[in-house]
Amino acid sequence: MKMGDAVVSLTINGTSVAVQPGATVLDAVNRLGLPLPQLCKDPDRPALGACRTCLVKVEGMHGFPASCHLPAREGMVVSTNDPVLTRIRNGVLDLTCGMATPSLNRPGFGQLSDACARLGFFQRRHMPWRHTPVDDTKSFFVLDRDACILCGRCTVACNDVQQIGAIALLGRGARTTVGVFGDGSLASSVCTSCGQCVATCPTGAIRPKEAPAPVMREVETTCPYCGVGCGIRLRVRADGRLALIADDVPTNRSSLGMLCVKGRFGTGFIHAADRITPPMVRRNGSWHPVSWDEALDAAAEGLVTNRGRFGALASAKATNEDGYIVQKFVRAVMGTNNIDHCARLCHSPSVVAMLRSLGSGATSNSYDDYEAAGCLMVVGSDPSSNHPVIAVRLRQAVSRGARLIVVNPKRIELCDQADLWLQQRPGTDVTLFNAMARVIIDEGLTNLEFMRNRTEGFEAWRESLEPYTLQFAEQVTGVPQEQIVQAARWYAKPLFAGSCLIWGMGITQHTNGTANVHALLNLSLVTGQMGFAGSGISPLRGQNNVQGCCDAGCLPTHLPGYQRYTPEALEKFEAAWGVRIPNSAGITLTEMIEACLDGSIRAMYMVGENPLLTEPNLHHATRALSNLDCLVVQDLFLHETAELAHVFLPAAAFAEKEGTFTNSERRVQRVRKALDPPGEAKPDWWITSELARRVAQRLGVLSSGFEYSHPAEVFEEMARLVPFLAGISHDRLDREGGIQWPCPTSDHPGTRFLYAESFPIGKAQFVPVVQTAEAAELPDHDFPFLLNTGRILYHWHGGTLTRRVQGLLELAPRLEVAINPEDARRLDIDQGTLVRLTSRRGELTAYAQITEAVRAGEVFIPFVKLAESGANILTNSVYDPFAKIPEYKVCAVMIERLGK
Repeated sequence: MKMGDAVVSLTINGTSVAVQPGATVLDAVNRLGLPLPQLCKDPDRPALGACRTCLVKVEGMHGFPASCHLPAREGMVVSTNDPVLTRIRNGVLDLTCGMATPSLNRPGFGQLSDACARLGFFQRRHMPWRHTPVDDTKSFFVLDRDACILCGRCTVACNDVQQIGAIALLGRGARTTVGVFGDGSLASSVCTSCGQCVATCPTGAIRPKEAPAPVMREVETTCPYCGVGCGIRLRVRADGRLALIADDVPTNRSSLGMLCVKGRFGTGFIHAADRITPPMVRRNGSWHPVSWDEALDAAAEGLVTNRGRFGALASAKATNEDGYIVQKFVRAVMGTNNIDHCARLCHSPSVVAMLRSLGSGATSNSYDDYEAAGCLMVVGSDPSSNHPVIAVRLRQAVSRGARLIVVNPKRIELCDQADLWLQQRPGTDVTLFNAMARVIIDEGLTNLEFMRNRTEGFEAWRESLEPYTLQFAEQVTGVPQEQIVQAARWYAKPLFAGSCLIWGMGITQHTNGTANVHALLNLSLVTGQMGFAGSGISPLRGQNNVQGCCDAGCLPTHLPGYQRYTPEALEKFEAAWGVRIPNSAGITLTEMIEACLDGSIRAMYMVGENPLLTEPNLHHATRALSNLDCLVVQDLFLHETAELAHVFLPAAAFAEKEGTFTNSERRVQRVRKALDPPGEAKPDWWITSELARRVAQRLGVLSSGFEYSHPAEVFEEMARLVPFLAGISHDRLDREGGIQWPCPTSDHPGTRFLYAESFPIGKAQFVPVVQTAEAAELPDHDFPFLLNTGRILYHWHGGTLTRRVQGLLELAPRLEVAINPEDARRLDIDQGTLVRLTSRRGELTAYAQITEAVRAGEVFIPFVKLAESGANILTNSVYDPFAKIPEYKVCAVMIERLGK
């Protein structure tokens, strides 16, 4: 509570306490730490008032009200231990205990057992009708109805918080029970295993399958999966392992007390049996564990020999500090700007287009704006699979009256909540968005004041829209004209507040990806839908620290903070680093792969990247990397790329180091160490610093600059050089929580949304774009199907981490290809049939998933590698000419039935 804030003062059991206006009496009780049962009250949710165990006596008030529903008022005198009140509460607890059935397989009844123990009585004999079999059909947790007291917390968590609707209170009276539709198992329901019900259950009726173990400490950190940036609380067990279930951190503004299945249950990969913990050097074709000195010396010798023919990949899974050190090593020691990371493969078109049009490559708004918006247009993204907590926010916005427009060739879960679904043909996005823009202009839906005062290039752009009539757009995209008009009207003029434009890799992973993003940005500019609450543009980042890795300078085209190679910027960095650095752009990740083949790249340093799972046309990429004289890989596992390396450097995982991540809404958040790294593994920043010193010594280029004792020092150096981070530090983040940049000074609160008054380039630019070919490779007689790729909920990207979490692997154990029923009938393919997919580059096998989510003639396959099959064996290594991103989303394949 801040000094000077208005407070409400009351007295509880003779002790005065002050709470914020709007607080309840239960809040005041908890503030004092008094032991009052509250079985149906989740600390992060509104009161249910179902259990009646938090009863209190209030002087001057009749009866014994439930404190969870009772507003705190000035001067209240409250008792929690009045003798009559205690007798009533004990009776309520006694009846509640009668609902729960003891079992040798259950470790007590959680909060209920704790409350009973404090009050000094044991639970009474259970009701015989309560005995039901335990539902253990889910990977991570069980539903044990015999421990259920029908408090309703789990159903609220599922229906109101996560908005999944998998469980409910079924039946009447004494026969009421928690269950799923049709009285089936949890596995047969729409349950996504998010674990919200597990986290809130007070009795263990829904509990982890993992055997209980003493928890020694809890550490608040940031989730290592997608770019949402949810806060998680890791529990460290007495045996030194992380508990199966991680808790949410409700004060984290990214997650609002929610997690998905990966964040809640997916951190166990750090204990995987195949984790590599000693440094290793390859000799005579075999790996040999060596000391750190020997491994780093071997890596340094290989890199020094090939200085001038060198490239590096940083990791969007590592911290900001890790990324900053990698790019500093590459520029200051290796003398090149050949530094890149996985943003090249996901949102490089977003960054390229946004830098040109707006002057910044970051999301302009906050997650809060999604819930404040009057219209949400989600383009080429499946948040329910990729960013589940964002999907919850979108569903909550819809429930409050916002309109939802989904633009996606594939039917996704959000289509069930959408007011409008535009199912365009893959690769026709420019035509669709240009036609929407023409409707907005023709119907006078533009924001003239915004355009006149804050944009340039409108007339040239408007002229470029002339060919994009509604008739032409329908013919090209397959979207009916009336749907294009409706989407344009709703986006331009939302019911209230503004419109948020949200997109993913469905529009960026194309040869015309940069044009697609420009077409979207033009829509936002012509309607003025940015710069105020409830509006904005949002490229949803796929990996946990893609935004931060870009911010830290792991791009060949920009220095840290997106500073160009101008004399002023170069002078600043050279003064800070004490060395001359190259003044022209390096080559991108995809160009580095090609350079390995022609010999202009002979050595590479890869931190936390696995190109032989993520690159398109994997056979081509394998040939390229096999051509290197020196490949140094720094990672947790000996994955596909590491198998080709000459030196392997074992890195610490997210839970084993300190630092920061920056999420998709530009929020810089702390990452905290919960465990020591196993074996000889070390944090990435330490490894890179040690390697840099050895290389610099051999080259004689730098006598100092990598003597860091803690990541906080690294962040401090980065903040001095990057203006929009200048006001952020580890100490401040520890005190205040996550802060959104730009934050130019130590007393600046951070920035919820960008462009309220100006753009970094002065005026935003309309950029005319035209629809060229739909894709570089379209179906033909030999390869008649159009292949689309993407993610699935239970695996993350290629699956390097999630395949090492047994429960996630059980939920999605095999590779499945989505096939339209019409195509399946024609090819005599049934549900679950094993099929072969073949492209001009390779082949794989998968199991048929017959679904109308894809159109006839189109198939969808996730790019996770399961059972030695990965989608990128098939995909095409052709690139967007501006962002150099591969065309993952469209290629031609054939399908053959292999068996039942």
